Amino acid sequence: MNVMQTKLFFFALILSSSSLFAQQQDETLFKSSRVRGGFGGPIFSWSNTNNKTGYGAGGGGGVVMDRFFVGLFGMGETFDRISIGGNKQLALGYGGLWVGYTIPSHKLLHLYTSVKVAGGGVGVTNFQDDWEFEDDFNDATFVVIPEAGLELNVARWFRLGGTVGYRFVDGFEGWNNYGKKDLNAPVYALTLRFGWFR
Repeated sequence: MNVMQTKLFFFALILSSSSLFAQQQDETLFKSSRVRGGFGGPIFSWSNTNNKTGYGAGGGGGVVMDRFFVGLFGMGETFDRISIGGNKQLALGYGGLWVGYTIPSHKLLHLYTSVKVAGGGVGVTNFQDDWEFEDDFNDATFVVIPEAGLELNVARWFRLGGTVGYRFVDGFEGWNNYGKKDLNAPVYALTLRFGWFR
């Protein structure tokens, strides 16, 4: 094999190997999904914990990939005041990953599901210090909320969802007449998503 043939052989080898690598594709969780848009908006929630009504407010945003969306969120929830040692109130704050799925999303009214996985804290406040927990009580928590419901396409850029879910809270050690498991409760949520979905 002369020098010219050797060069041609290595050139053909490089071309064939590069074409092989070009044909290989990484396997991914959302293999056939492509980014279609993004959204952001407020979230409101209601729950009943130890016969006390909980009110929550927060927000989130994410990227839309076909029927899936992935993003981040944050929430703060408070429960009815307890007049013990002053006018104190139990508060739960958390934030983290938000993953959801809608089908068929192009219909006026369609199925909406999501899971929120977050870290946060629960404590006691009197709301005179801008949501700062009192020093004597502050538990770190892990929160998971799966939910399902219906979403309405109000406009091309606005979707309104109503869901029922369940809030699992780990790390709460209890306080006053709240037991360790009392923050585990059904949650009703109203989600407003503003953005581009196609």
